[in-house]
Amino acid sequence: MGGEPDPRSRSSQMLTRRALVVTGVAAAGGLLARRLTGQGALTQNGTGVGDLVIRNARALDAEAPLHALQAFQTAPEHFFVRSHFGPPTQLPLAWSLNIDGLVQRPVSLSLDEIRRLGGEPRPVTLECAGNGRGVFRLPSTSGVQWEYGAVSTAMWTGVPLSVLLERAGLMAQAGHFWMEALDRAPAGDVPRFLRSIPRDVALDDAFIAYDMDGRPIPLLHGGPLRLIVPGWFGMASTKWLTHVHAMPVESDNHFMSHGYRYADGTAVTTMVTKSVIAAPLANQRVRAGVVVMRGQAWSGAADVRSVDVSTDGGHTWQPARLQGSARRGAWRSWEAATELNSGPAVLMARATDSAGVTQPMQATPNSGGYANNSIHRVPVHVE
Repeated sequence: MGGEPDPRSRSSQMLTRRALVVTGVAAAGGLLARRLTGQGALTQNGTGVGDLVIRNARALDAEAPLHALQAFQTAPEHFFVRSHFGPPTQLPLAWSLNIDGLVQRPVSLSLDEIRRLGGEPRPVTLECAGNGRGVFRLPSTSGVQWEYGAVSTAMWTGVPLSVLLERAGLMAQAGHFWMEALDRAPAGDVPRFLRSIPRDVALDDAFIAYDMDGRPIPLLHGGPLRLIVPGWFGMASTKWLTHVHAMPVESDNHFMSHGYRYADGTAVTTMVTKSVIAAPLANQRVRAGVVVMRGQAWSGAADVRSVDVSTDGGHTWQPARLQGSARRGAWRSWEAATELNSGPAVLMARATDSAGVTQPMQATPNSGGYANNSIHRVPVHVE
């Protein structure tokens, strides 16, 4: 594809993992590495600073603790982590982004050159397509058993992909853009992870990010360069990006042609209308009286119009208050003051977007466990 040599062959230009640690490039992953050794890996008590919830140790799959999702912007140490093969074990001494294929002028831009193009910080919510798979009623599935925390929001800074494609002189025949990254499968017979996005998405809202929350993107989160596709599930936002190939058709990679497909064969693309309750937490004991519920709501195809909450398991509903203003590609924080009497209670939240789509009580299961936007049910004990 594109005639590029395998990056693994350029050993003289690579840093080993040991060198990465010595030079501090991988320091951003140190906190998670300690968690993998068992230091507080599963703490999630809703108070103080909680830890990521580890779903797989290698490659690391970890979701945000729900209490950390009360804030509009997810702290970097709580931002969920997902990749098929883990971060690349070697990095080039000088990172570059190459654009080729159906372009008039193939270009190669260094990381510094991309940074010099500037960019405004932009909040974007990323969610794993399998978020909620672990709470679907499925007989079996091989995917990561996520519950509710495989979603987070950060301030990403980068350059619109359209600007870079314009530099390369995009041809009319280029209908899809194949994103090549530096991560590799652990075995030779395992296909590489490669995604593509269609032309309209590439020229509209997608951008190449180099900063996360005002700092260089950590290796675990796809640095130093990551594609961000607002509104789409996170697998479209390719980490460790090195090449953009302008092609006439969609990628035929396994993770496009077979993976991330619904049962009817259609592709998993945009996020669905959904909300999550970040406070109170499940099985928490709360005092009778006024209890403030807090959480987030999002939709990939439209803005969030409203959020309603229930304290009686969905028999009655009341409107929550949306906070801030709608920002394309980012969730809306919400809160609701509710009156709770002593005894057991089941708290619920449902989002409705500007297209009129309302989060369902129970999403229809699919064999891959994708896009579970069933209403979040939170049992609490009221004292």
